Amino acid sequence: MNDDKLRNIVIINDYARVEGGAAKVAIASARGLALAGYNVTYIFAVGPASDDLEHSNIELIDLKQYDLLDNPNRVEASLKGIWNARSYKVIKNCLSHFNPNNTIVHIHTWVKSLSISAVSAVISSNVPRVLTLHDYFSICPNGGLYNYQQESICHKKPMSMDCITTNCDARSYSHKFWRVLRQFVYKPVGFNKGIKNFISVSDYSESVLKPLLPSDALFWRVGNPIDIQKVSPATPGNARYYTFIGRLSAEKGALLLAKVKNVTSDRLRFIGRGEISNQLKELLPEAEFVGWIDSDQVKNYLQDTRALLFPSRSYETQGLVVLEAAALGVPAIVASQTAATDYVIHNDTGLLFETGDSISLDQQLAVLECDETVNRLGAQAYRKFWQSQPNLESHVAELVTCYTAILNNETD
Repeated sequence: MNDDKLRNIVIINDYARVEGGAAKVAIASARGLALAGYNVTYIFAVGPASDDLEHSNIELIDLKQYDLLDNPNRVEASLKGIWNARSYKVIKNCLSHFNPNNTIVHIHTWVKSLSISAVSAVISSNVPRVLTLHDYFSICPNGGLYNYQQESICHKKPMSMDCITTNCDARSYSHKFWRVLRQFVYKPVGFNKGIKNFISVSDYSESVLKPLLPSDALFWRVGNPIDIQKVSPATPGNARYYTFIGRLSAEKGALLLAKVKNVTSDRLRFIGRGEISNQLKELLPEAEFVGWIDSDQVKNYLQDTRALLFPSRSYETQGLVVLEAAALGVPAIVASQTAATDYVIHNDTGLLFETGDSISLDQQLAVLECDETVNRLGAQAYRKFWQSQPNLESHVAELVTCYTAILNNETD
């Protein structure tokens, strides 16, 4: 710890276990900050807590709530998803014990259990705060700026009448209407006035979000950490498989792979599960389906990968798996309208294809049938990643710089 002013960081997140990318980052940053000597309070709704949160500098506050999807009482889940009174009470009480001159509140996610009441409790305190934009829930009812019914990016103004009356939800319009009600609560709790500091995780996502957030919002760039050790680069040209890693759902673009012709299905590998798993297995009976596996196993599969496939139809906010592949010397084929394009230079460190276009994807797959091209792209991806690796130490350093600047701006 080398800052004279910053002492305490209160981290707020739905989960204390790794349940998606946001939780992974929240947990890693909590541990990194604790190791750097800061006092960390980690407030969460859903456990159990990850072993990474076991540290003498970390205090855990468990609200013991259900994930909204797992709550057996659906009426209670609907009500708590809009306003969780326990979240508000516990967080407000907790923050009352901190000195605003040396404390920062860092909000990660709240929509899966904590609800906007957690953010409201932070706003009602006098403690400086910052929010990481892991998704698009700060502006969009369904969190993705994506129309799940039409399977395309949505360009409607969030919460406009056009937005409200459009059935874009993956389930039904009634669920969309519930999401709209939840979003309406943002205004009376003072979201736009009470949250001025935002951490963006990519240039692309910031360019999408910035016009839709208050004009006086301040943006800070803190790269998410990649937990990977440097090893000799892979030789992807020797590999047979093209690998998809992630949730198997329509918006992730996996179904596009059933339409390509230049790569046979027995050369496709899927790591992950989701609602279209069975559909993909029917369409691609010879493909390899691995399911969810731990990070070490993922690395082993990546080292035996010709190219990573990232065909998402939605914006995403970062696409960390592209960086994880680059760290091992494996190039990626990335959809052109996703945040992962920040990490791919076309025909240098990987290839881009037109979002949602299977013909464009097929053309890029044909390019990667050349072993020499694959090895060249992989070597460049590896070199550029390790030139400025986003590890935990650099992540913590960037966080401390951000926190200190916010404290100086708000308490001087």
